[in-house]
Amino acid sequence: MLRSILLAGGIAFAMVHAAEAASASVVSQAASYAEFKEQFCAADHAAEHIFVLPVTVFSEEKGVSCENGESMFRTAEPAEDPGHLVINIDPPSGAETAFDCDGKADEGMAIVAINCLPADMESAMHPKN
Repeated sequence: MLRSILLAGGIAFAMVHAAEAASASVVSQAASYAEFKEQFCAADHAAEHIFVLPVTVFSEEKGVSCENGESMFRTAEPAEDPGHLVINIDPPSGAETAFDCDGKADEGMAIVAINCLPADMESAMHPKN
């Protein structure tokens, strides 16, 4: 009985903290590259963000220029995961604050959500070799 109570308490604790973490992200939706650029450049680059935008932005543009520099777009279809598009937005070199962003969509999707972390947080979580 005590074990069940402790387990239920632990699950409730984890759910509350997961909800708090999810609410810490700012979600922005853009219908065009111009809207995305405005939102991306104005965003607090020291906080988590999720940008929802058309996938075509990544085939039509090479990056996004803000005051802190140009964040470059990279897209790839990994050989080990055919039919999926992996999207990255790399932070400008030397920027004090910037985003490091990742997203994934099935081929043929019109909209993608890009998850962005502050670049210093991203590199601390899994250093690039």
